[in-house]
Amino acid sequence: MPDRKTTPFRPVPGPKVAVPRLPGIFVPRSRLNALFDRATARPVTVVRAPAGAGRTTALAGWAGDGRDVAWLSLDEEDNDESRLWAGILGALRRCPGVPAHRLGPPPPGRRRAFLAGLEDAFAGLDHPVRLVLDDLQEISRPEPLEALAALAHQLPAGLRLVLATRVEPRLRLARLHVEGRLSRVEAGEFRFTTRETASLLRATGAVVADDRLRELTERTAGWAAALGWAAVSAREADDADALVASVTGDDRAVARFFADEVLSRLPEPTSDLLRCLSVCDTASAALAVRLSGCPEAGARLDDLERAMGLVTRTPAGTYRLPPLLRAFLRADLARRDPRRVPRLHGIAARWYAGEGRFGEALRHAVAGRDRRRVLTLARDHAVRQVLAGDGEPVRVALTYLGAETVAASPPLRLASALENIQRGQLAEAAADLGAPDGGWWPLAARHFAFVTGTRPPETGTPAPRPLELDAWVNLDRACRSLRRGARRHAVTQAQEALRLAQGERLEHLVLHSRLVLAVATAVGGDYPAMRRACTGALAVARRHGRRRVPGVAECHLLLAYDDLMRAEPVAAARELAQAASAEVPGGMPLLGPLREFFEGMVRFDDGDRTAGSQVMRAARHRLAVLELPRELVGVCAVAEYHAALALREGLHAAEVLAWGHERLPGSGELAVLRIRAHLAAGETDAAETVLRETASATSLLPATPVERCLAETALALRSHRRTKALHALDRALALARPNGLVRPFALAEPRVGHLLIDHSGGFGSLDRFAQAVHGRLVPHTPPSSLTDREQVVLQRLPSQRSLDEIASDLTVSVNTVKTHVRAIYGKLGVNNRRSAVVVARQHGLT
Repeated sequence: MPDRKTTPFRPVPGPKVAVPRLPGIFVPRSRLNALFDRATARPVTVVRAPAGAGRTTALAGWAGDGRDVAWLSLDEEDNDESRLWAGILGALRRCPGVPAHRLGPPPPGRRRAFLAGLEDAFAGLDHPVRLVLDDLQEISRPEPLEALAALAHQLPAGLRLVLATRVEPRLRLARLHVEGRLSRVEAGEFRFTTRETASLLRATGAVVADDRLRELTERTAGWAAALGWAAVSAREADDADALVASVTGDDRAVARFFADEVLSRLPEPTSDLLRCLSVCDTASAALAVRLSGCPEAGARLDDLERAMGLVTRTPAGTYRLPPLLRAFLRADLARRDPRRVPRLHGIAARWYAGEGRFGEALRHAVAGRDRRRVLTLARDHAVRQVLAGDGEPVRVALTYLGAETVAASPPLRLASALENIQRGQLAEAAADLGAPDGGWWPLAARHFAFVTGTRPPETGTPAPRPLELDAWVNLDRACRSLRRGARRHAVTQAQEALRLAQGERLEHLVLHSRLVLAVATAVGGDYPAMRRACTGALAVARRHGRRRVPGVAECHLLLAYDDLMRAEPVAAARELAQAASAEVPGGMPLLGPLREFFEGMVRFDDGDRTAGSQVMRAARHRLAVLELPRELVGVCAVAEYHAALALREGLHAAEVLAWGHERLPGSGELAVLRIRAHLAAGETDAAETVLRETASATSLLPATPVERCLAETALALRSHRRTKALHALDRALALARPNGLVRPFALAEPRVGHLLIDHSGGFGSLDRFAQAVHGRLVPHTPPSSLTDREQVVLQRLPSQRSLDEIASDLTVSVNTVKTHVRAIYGKLGVNNRRSAVVVARQHGLT
């Protein structure tokens, strides 16, 4: 190093070279600490974030966490190179990990020699030292910028350089990036998560509800300055929830911060561009040009995004302001020039209408109080906008126009009716439809009848104008085919409606096309297709935030039934809970009773048999007064009849059988009820007679042929015809596999389940499905339910040794072993040695 006496060391004020003190309300952010650790593994790190992002506080929290960090807070006076070097040396001298005796002041005009000496001073350190230069944007003169660029490119091996700044540093760092020696931490990383916001407010002692925390984090975009202000205010507030809910960009403290720290540093044309942009949620470069009148608006926004992070460029290529900054700018625009606000909204409305984005056009037309434009847009485009799944701007527009205007215009009434259906406001939709008035009214009226489960009006189908609404016509045809029992036509037409609706992005029609497809495929016995259609419909509803609208409860009920037939009562219970929360007042009257019936099935299958049977009976009484599809009658009759027989409730069983005779004459389901009745009474010959006489009966449900084969299996076992029983069981498995039907096996006689277990491994291509079935049939027996001695005996059952030999091995009597074996059989739910071994292996007991 040069002789220290050539230039005396210039003292630096202590606060400049000290890690900044943390605020009184500070929450350690381990996520950021880990990020800084990873970033500073490279020689140079750029930490760039705008004012108020919490950059300095986060770095200070990281620096004070036991790391070797030297800190220099830069200011305008550091634009003198000698003062800058003095500050850097002063910061390094304060760091415990730096050999301060090796550091001397830089000789005037000999920057290269000084940097070489710095390399020697940091040679041989066990751990690198991090040098943080905060507020780098304060350095603007060429000489100190060149000095820092030289330091970055000739950094000693034992030193890491952290450049913290509001704007992109002008240090020619591209080569470092190419060489892999540069890392970056951008503004987005500093945004608080909801969990971090909760920790911040908790540190003040404020109690804030979870939904308020999410709202606050979203509204502020995780901006540290605004959250810090909210945290301090919440500490003093009587009602922290209310205060948090009130945080906007127009609050005085937040507004002052934006005015002093953000906009005051920008040229006035740039500030004006941001104010113009604030009227839109997002804006493309072309719209920004229209709003501001500035041909270079896109380039300026790109500069703001790169240099300061004030603007976010979305993946779609549009620009978005942080919500809190946007709220402040809107308020600032309204204060400065209130007449300009409606003009800007008018420009945005015209631009969005020209782009075919009529939802945004309606929003801006309403915000600009342009009644004529709102009326024109709503008449021409509101119906399609609702069918596209975004009815909220239509609702805003219709409210603005007023009830009298809507009532006087058929297109507006239709749009209002559809929007009310979409929101689940069915009474309001009925009022909108009122008396027939031609046009599209027949489609809307039949659509309303479908979602409410009422009888549709007998009216013709209008010509499909405009052409993009062909999807609605096809959906209407699918619904009518489904009502008259033409299932295959319903599937074909629903698929065509779905194709057209997806092509035109008519999300409301996509949801209901999938619902019709789900019902039609369920009636046709294709449960996998039904499940796909239901999950697709629910995905559309979730995408639009609609969890309580027509169609959602229906999908959950269909999925619950599929879960029940797969013998998955827990999954079915989850679907039923969601169905209950999605039911719409005034919707299909059968939804509530049907959900309750399925809840009874869940309770029965889950072991609470008496209560489950009672719930099914009460729900069926409510269903019996409704006009039900025969398939639904079959579902309820078969399930409830089995429950009554299993509980030996003769009167209850007779009641269900009478209902079946009334509603299901000549069906395969009624034949199954009669066969079960004879089996329960021990009337084998009568059961076989019914089985033979009803061989040609048409089944409504895919489970019914399975039930018949299982009844045939039971009859064959009763007469000791094992081969015939196996053939019947094999057919039952083949019929059940496509839909994953397990419940019929669970309801079959115990001896059928034992045969399934005994013959495990002998079903050929059906064996995998058979394994899955008996895996759900056997009771779950944890090892703790077997005594220690029973477990010892169980371990020996897979061997070929006789019970006498096992008794000899254990030095006990054979009667003792037999007692243990009987107890094992009872606890595992089996009746022979082979079944015990299979079940034990199933549960990992051997």
